Amino acid sequence: MESIKPTSEELQHYMKHPKYIRNVCILAHVDHGKTTLCDALLSTNRLISKRLAGTVRYLDDRQDEQERGITMKSSAVSLLNVIKDDDMKDIPILLNLIDTPGHIDFSSEVGAALRVIDGAVVLVDLAEGVCVQTRECIKKAMQEKAQMILVLNKFDRLIVEMKLDTEEIFNYILRAIESCNVVVAEMYQIEYPDVNVDVEDSGFLFSPDAGNVIFASAIHGWGFTLQHLAKLFLPLINDETVESLNSKLWNFDCYVDNKKQVKLGAISKGKDNLFKQFCIKTIMTIYEIIVVRMDKTKVSNILQKLGITTTTKDMLHTDPKIQIKAIMQTWKPIAETILLQCFNIFKNPSVMLENKANYLLNITRHSGDPNALKCIENIKPHLLQSSSSSETVAYVSKMYCIDKKNLGGSKIVMPSSRKDALEKQLHKMNINDEATPEVPIIKESNIQVIALARVFTGTLKIGQEIYVLPPNYKPGDKNTEKVVINDLYMLFGKDLMSVREVPPGNFCGVSGLENTVLRTATLSSTLNMVPFFESPAMEPVIRNSIEPVNTKDLPVLREGLKLLMQSDSCVQILIQENGEMVLLTAGDVHLAKCIEDLTKKFAKIEVNVSSPMVALREAVLGGDTDDFLSNIDNYINVKNENFELNLIAIEVPPSIMKVLEGNYHLLRDIEDSKKKSLIDIVNLLSNEDKSAKNEDTYFKLIEASIKHFKESLSSALVDTESIWRKLDDKIWSIGRNSQSINILVNNVSDFKHSIFVSIENNDKRLFFDQCIVNAFDTVCKAGPICDEPLMNVAFVIKDFKLFDDINIEDISPQFTSNIEGLVRSALRKAFDKRERRLLEPMFTTDIQVNTNILGKVYSVVSKRNGKVLDAVGMDEEEKTYLVKAQIPVIESIGFANEIRTTTSGQANPNLKFSHYEVIDGDPYYEPVEGDDDEDEDLNVESALRASRIRKDVRTRKGLYVEDEVVTHAEKQRTLNKKK
Repeated sequence: MESIKPTSEELQHYMKHPKYIRNVCILAHVDHGKTTLCDALLSTNRLISKRLAGTVRYLDDRQDEQERGITMKSSAVSLLNVIKDDDMKDIPILLNLIDTPGHIDFSSEVGAALRVIDGAVVLVDLAEGVCVQTRECIKKAMQEKAQMILVLNKFDRLIVEMKLDTEEIFNYILRAIESCNVVVAEMYQIEYPDVNVDVEDSGFLFSPDAGNVIFASAIHGWGFTLQHLAKLFLPLINDETVESLNSKLWNFDCYVDNKKQVKLGAISKGKDNLFKQFCIKTIMTIYEIIVVRMDKTKVSNILQKLGITTTTKDMLHTDPKIQIKAIMQTWKPIAETILLQCFNIFKNPSVMLENKANYLLNITRHSGDPNALKCIENIKPHLLQSSSSSETVAYVSKMYCIDKKNLGGSKIVMPSSRKDALEKQLHKMNINDEATPEVPIIKESNIQVIALARVFTGTLKIGQEIYVLPPNYKPGDKNTEKVVINDLYMLFGKDLMSVREVPPGNFCGVSGLENTVLRTATLSSTLNMVPFFESPAMEPVIRNSIEPVNTKDLPVLREGLKLLMQSDSCVQILIQENGEMVLLTAGDVHLAKCIEDLTKKFAKIEVNVSSPMVALREAVLGGDTDDFLSNIDNYINVKNENFELNLIAIEVPPSIMKVLEGNYHLLRDIEDSKKKSLIDIVNLLSNEDKSAKNEDTYFKLIEASIKHFKESLSSALVDTESIWRKLDDKIWSIGRNSQSINILVNNVSDFKHSIFVSIENNDKRLFFDQCIVNAFDTVCKAGPICDEPLMNVAFVIKDFKLFDDINIEDISPQFTSNIEGLVRSALRKAFDKRERRLLEPMFTTDIQVNTNILGKVYSVVSKRNGKVLDAVGMDEEEKTYLVKAQIPVIESIGFANEIRTTTSGQANPNLKFSHYEVIDGDPYYEPVEGDDDEDEDLNVESALRASRIRKDVRTRKGLYVEDEVVTHAEKQRTLNKKK
């Protein structure tokens, strides 16, 4: 395949022909070769030279990316090439490619990329195997209904560095494929529970004979499939076709006998199978001759067998690395292989599978709304088969900032009143502008905010007016914001090329949305549309307060933080009641990138950053036994002249919580669909409500999902206390935070009300329903210990009585506010009456180490209050282990550097948020001097740590802290110093 540099006219021509377009992203764990592979693809359009591919890291255009050698942001580029099909006919292919980060701190970038593509190329370093981020990438690709190709990269390392034999290399390859398929199979059961097709017949599994596995070395520029091998060795084998040999190459019982015929019995006869004979031994022989032994006399023989007829200067180079790259990339260039397999396996963007359309349109959520269902019915055919003449629908998956000088050939159109727009943005961030008139709110900036958008149907044009649909948009809402498309761009990394329109099936850059879209949005030319499903983003767990060194720069910092939020989908900004600005990030690497962006790109001022803080959770222990719940003294009573109720706080068992987490969005959607305003309640009690029919329709549409939830819950209720029996009919409300779930349980015998059961129309207790739920949501948001969210807590209401008849005329804002205040206070007292605990976020890490440094890794983990979960032996001969460990997030700052320093660079951990874990100690514990009769079961060290964390958080938030006051300073103990 010849390298070509397409013109802008050629690129725009093929944008209009979806059958030639493939939208692809590259996914992998950090340092597994994504950017190197991108370099190889970029060289096909002469953006870089073939010789420099793998060393330039073209799409890593940030200075810190080049310095660290890792990708920190997703970068897009459009490549036009000509490939040859099986009949050697030329086929054009426009590859819209996105390179994604592999570091776990930037996994939100992966989610943004997956939303706008149709296929994903997953890379695995064969030497390291399938790592944490590899599994996460496969999971996210399955969730976004993307097709996948697996690239087994760094084949050369197994031969040159690790010096493995044929059998060992075969096992490494097999292990990598099987590990990926385990993740695929797990996700298949979750994503396709109602499909009666076994995963082995689904087409999702990676299998070399299916063509969705590529063997490669991106750094040396080569890659091939089993079909390539079948074509290469077909002349040497009798009575076979390319198709038959391709399937037999992955049949582990096939071998070639002395008559050059394929026979069965390799396993029983102890012979090497076809894959070992033709694939592994061929690559091993080439590398051993050229790289290991550097035998120049046999190079010509290798060139002849590989069918290379033209010898270049580099093929005879004295440097074996240059020589092997020149030979192998001439034989099977990895770029050509990737392009060919993407074209053959991935669907063209004009066609969408129905399950993906249902996923994007979030049919489950909208199935209770007849108007929304009608909109879905109208737009769905245009998603399944896109049309340039239909209504325009596009999705913005992320916002990012670029330098205006990279807007090639475009006229920059800025809003007429930037100050008004900024004040509107700040209002959305809940930042109060306290700047004096003399201080400019912003400075003249060379930064342009661009939206990465995928056009699913219709055509996006410059000057077009289009609606921006927020996630909670209801079809037909006339108050929806409308924007004008200022400019459209094709993407080439940091450079952009202006185009007048973007047809369906392409992704592009869009300007003009910066004042309306913060991160993601659905764009539609009609209001008769539902917003696309918003994928849940990774929750940032590291918090740092941030302030300008010079206080007069505060407005500039605010604008910089706004741009940072737009350009990084994982960043969050919180404004405390005392005006303190808090920056939330995913980890220390992510934090360093954000500070770099803020000080050198967005705000360009010096800032002070506090020591790290973490997002905690509050919980209670136990309390769900029948004896405890039957004792009325354990309940909190709330009572006034109108009503009385008794409630208690208990812990939700892990088995039940797992079911609630897996069905959270279903339960939340059901509750939202049944939620009624005060006017609705009045109409209901007046027998004027007309929503019952819609509710019946809604439950019929999601009947299968509800049945699945109840079956899962029934299995989890085995061997649980009686309070949890028939829980599906007792869930009054489920908390609004999917990251820390709590439930409100209705255990009132004569008030049968839940998210699944409608209330009797004549029950006046209905007036208090929303007051109780609002109080529950408020308490769950900020608990009594240190104003952190509650987690795994169930508030059980046992008795609920009315004293006086409530009239509609009595209901007022003051009335509802008083009721909410009473219930809120009672819920907090119920929590405080139980055994309370703090939960802290935990990171998990996989560290590959040798035996001689195993103890050093254990020591660092232990010092940071972590624990080693397992140490799995990977290679007995090399004595390598895969250490699985957990450490608290608050102890993780500098952990990776300490591990690298302690092990002299032999271990390289990668931290990933795992879960919240209970700190085993009373957060209110205070040691008493002279008390020697402490409970033996009390973990004093953990209790002191929990107490210290509680005080630190409360102090930072400006909450009351009970500090001890020294009354007799002269009696303080002093230590004599030896002189």
